[in-house]
Amino acid sequence: MTVKILIPYNFTPNDEKAIEFVGRRYGKRKHVEITLFHAFTPVPEIDNRNNPIMDKVVHNTTYLHRQQDEQKNALEVARQKLINYGFDGNDIKCRYLPVKKDVADDIIRLWKTEAFDAVVLNRNPGNIINYFTRSISKRVAQQVHGGIGVHIVN
Repeated sequence: MTVKILIPYNFTPNDEKAIEFVGRRYGKRKHVEITLFHAFTPVPEIDNRNNPIMDKVVHNTTYLHRQQDEQKNALEVARQKLINYGFDGNDIKCRYLPVKKDVADDIIRLWKTEAFDAVVLNRNPGNIINYFTRSISKRVAQQVHGGIGVHIVN
């Protein structure tokens, strides 16, 4: 039986801990499929029509497009780390998708549509924003249940 694992990934040191956790816990097993998932905010398309102010905006969006390319490359680096733990490269998928509603809802939607057996999240300890909003890990853990493993790494 194949075990399907979802790792939401946001390029932080805590996300590296999630990679290490999956590598140590599942790295020697056969029949493990992993999906690395990152939801990004899409960059709007700008029509500058020879307007100097809009040219500056286009320059900024070019920077954002380069950042997205760097994130895609970083997602591939994370994939390679999993391969180094012994996973078959064909069993590791990278999903780099635009945010549809918000990140937590997108993770939950992906979990529901792909029927994952485990979700490995991290939490951001000490993040001041968590005092005012529910963290993504808490929101996902509340929705993802019923026979699925939810692992929250620190």
